This record gives sequence, structure tokens and C-alpha cells, in this order.
Amino acid sequence: MKTGVIILAAGAASRMGQAKMLLPFGNCTILETLIDEVKTIKPYVIGLVTGCYHQLITDRIDTHELKIIFNEDWKEGMASSIRKGVMAINLEYPDLDALFLLVSDQPFVSSALLIQMIDLKEKSQNGIIAAKYAGIAGTPVLFDWQYFESLKQLSGDKGARAVLMANTGDLATVDFEKGIYDIDTPEAYKDIEDLYENSHGN
Repeated sequence: MKTGVIILAAGAASRMGQAKMLLPFGNCTILETLIDEVKTIKPYVIGLVTGCYHQLITDRIDTHELKIIFNEDWKEGMASSIRKGVMAINLEYPDLDALFLLVSDQPFVSSALLIQMIDLKEKSQNGIIAAKYAGIAGTPVLFDWQYFESLKQLSGDKGARAVLMANTGDLATVDFEKGIYDIDTPEAYKDIEDLYENSHGN
């Protein structure tokens, strides 16, 4: 199965007040940690959708193994970044079988989780595999190629949830308890730092 990955990193992070994906996490930044985990599964292509902090991101991280997709319409919301990313990846790699959508502020996404999702897709034959936490299906999400056109039609700031909700019969989930941790506020970032330090014995 030829699988691609799109990492969404275009937003302004207004509640955080800075480029949250570039905050320190472990030995590097949140975004670099996520990219390293993604590289471990050896996807066909890794697309990184940038927007508000495009220059800052491309200055700070090693982009030579990434396809950088700049979304000039990032202010329209997450759907515009999904549309832009899927269109760009699908155009350049039309033979992809499936595509992950990841957000850049979930620091505990691991290669093990992504592999588990790929395995479930292959075994279950479901077209959508989503992470599940706090009783909901969310990101990361793995979409079969048949959903690429639906993703290209998204609008607003609701992300891909509309596609999930419209196709619950084709949806399977993988438990991801730490998926509840994302970085929207300085308080949330502090909680995540504490959790990371405790889990690594610091």
C-alpha cells in the first residue's frame, strides 16, 4: 500500500500567541519530533502544509525530505489547508493508495500508532482509520484514495470531521489516549511538558 502523509501546520495558533509547532519538545521541536516519527514508517511522500509561519518553519527545520505546500489561504481555516495539501499530493503522486492527515500540535503521535493504523486498514478493509480519544474519532486519520475527492471539497474550519461523520460505516478506530493532548494554550503546553518529563524519568 502506497501511503502518503500530510502534516497540517498552517494556522496562526492565536490562543498560543506564537508558532506552537516550533516550541521545544524533548530534544527538538514539536514539529521535528512529529516529522521524525513519520519518517520512521517510510511513507511514499511527506507533505507539510504551511501558512502563517511559513518562513519561520522553513528556516527552522530540515525540509529536504519534505514536500512544502504553502497555503496562502490559511486564514480560511483548516479545510483550506487540507484541500491544498490533498490536491498538491494527489497531483504529484496520483498512484497513492492512502493518505494520513496529521496536525502539528499533537506531540505524542508515534510511528507505532501510525503503523497500527496502517495494519488495521489492511486487515479491516475499512476506507477510513481514525485515532480515538475522549470518545471521539480524530486525528491522525488515514483515508483511502476513494476519499481524496471529498477532502478536496471541504470548507470552513472543521477539518476532515465532515468526511468521517458522513462515512461512519466505513470507519474503524485505533485507541490513542494521549491524543487528547494538543497545544492550544500556554497551560496546555506546560501540561504536555510535565507529562513528557515524567514519562522520561526527568
